[in-house]
Amino acid sequence: MQFDEVKAQHFTSLSRDPFPHVLIERALQQIAGGDADGAQFRKDVLAAAGWPHSGLVTFGKYPEQAATALNRIRLALQESEDPATILAKLKQGR
Repeated sequence: MQFDEVKAQHFTSLSRDPFPHVLIERALQQIAGGDADGAQFRKDVLAAAGWPHSGLVTFGKYPEQAATALNRIRLALQESEDPATILAKLKQGR
């Protein structure tokens, strides 16, 4: 899957078109089958990519950290759409 680069300013601005991080998050939930499994997979992937905050903390509060983590996920998604492979790649690169 190909996504544009995530930039810190995406978290503090508005756009008619969804920013790359929104598309990445949607893709993660779909890859894991949606529903609760998709939401948990999204949390696990974000943590593996280096997002150190809980799901209650918005990306806008720490936009640089969010951009870094989501760009790591973006690169992993370019190589695979398999949930286990994505998690392994992100954990390996810590």
